[in-house]
Amino acid sequence: MSSPSEASNENSLIVGNENEARGIRPFADTSLETAGQIANQVAGHAIFNRYLSQKSANTLKRHSRDLELFAEYLLDVGIMPEHGADFQTNPEAWRGVTWGIIEGFIAWQLQEGYAVTTVNARLSTVKVYAQMAVKAGTVPREEGMLIQSVKGFSRSGAANVDAKRPQTRIADVTYTYKPDGKKQTVVVNRRSTKKRQPVLLTPPDAALLRQLRNDSPQAVRDALLACLLLDHGLRASEMALLKASDIDLLRGTIHFFRPKVKGTSHEWTTHKLTETTYALCRDYLDAHYPPTLLPDGPLILTTTRLKRNGEGGQLVEKGMNRVRLSERVAWLGKQIGLPKLSAHDCRHFCATEMAKMGYGVDELMAWFGWTSAQTAVRYIASVEVQKRYKG
Repeated sequence: MSSPSEASNENSLIVGNENEARGIRPFADTSLETAGQIANQVAGHAIFNRYLSQKSANTLKRHSRDLELFAEYLLDVGIMPEHGADFQTNPEAWRGVTWGIIEGFIAWQLQEGYAVTTVNARLSTVKVYAQMAVKAGTVPREEGMLIQSVKGFSRSGAANVDAKRPQTRIADVTYTYKPDGKKQTVVVNRRSTKKRQPVLLTPPDAALLRQLRNDSPQAVRDALLACLLLDHGLRASEMALLKASDIDLLRGTIHFFRPKVKGTSHEWTTHKLTETTYALCRDYLDAHYPPTLLPDGPLILTTTRLKRNGEGGQLVEKGMNRVRLSERVAWLGKQIGLPKLSAHDCRHFCATEMAKMGYGVDELMAWFGWTSAQTAVRYIASVEVQKRYKG
């Protein structure tokens, strides 16, 4: 005889509490073969969330950096991900990824000068998420097997690679440490993790980025995004957390959270909006922002695709995450002839311009949320050197 829970779900693929059933709903007279296909599809799309829920915050942060670099590689070689670049949480982003693209990712990292051990670690991350994409049905099974066959470098292979490739990073980083249980210290030389050459913006470049490209809501959003980066020096992670209520049009201010310096006096801060930023904020919130999302919806929203005839580019009720923000900044940079533009390059421009205007160490630290005075001093000293050279 059936139990009460079974009786109430006699046509369900999963018996038990309805609130506990994950993703599969009742289907009358469903064959086992059909039910299996449905179960695979549902479980495949839930596998990313289940995997992420089991990992520590540090592991997820490392995976996020690895997959952001994978997205940067695609953009650098001219590939635009049709389904977005959120490879960590969106199975659809993996559509079209092949083993050849993964091999290209390895070669690109070596050309950029990354350590072989780092290349191996990132390959491992990509393979884990690609395998989940196979189960989600967005990567064909045969392609998934080929992706898993892509190998990293052994210790001897790594030594041979390093011996044959030129030094391409900015500089070697040398540091000394004392291993546990050892009497002597060890000197370590490693390649810098910074990109070879930052993109140096000029005031005319910044003006182009702030300029409205067309009359679409997307153009207003892009110009506002540029202003917050160039005039206020926000990080991409800070931009992704902004809410519409963080903008106070009456006072002309923006109040935002800085996750990178959480627990310090710079955790929360308020900026007086520049004139251009204020005008864009008012236009964006009053004329384009969906009223249903006010007041606590995400500030920087995604948009529909802008058509060649100038139509489209409408705001969608979904915020842009850090990866999509970085991807958009890179795209905007390419439109004005600045490949590989990043949010940090815009932040660097803002700090340089403020140092030129005579802002002091304490003012720069408060504005950018720096916990070390050395960073502010570096910008001020750099500006002083430039003035002497020109003089």
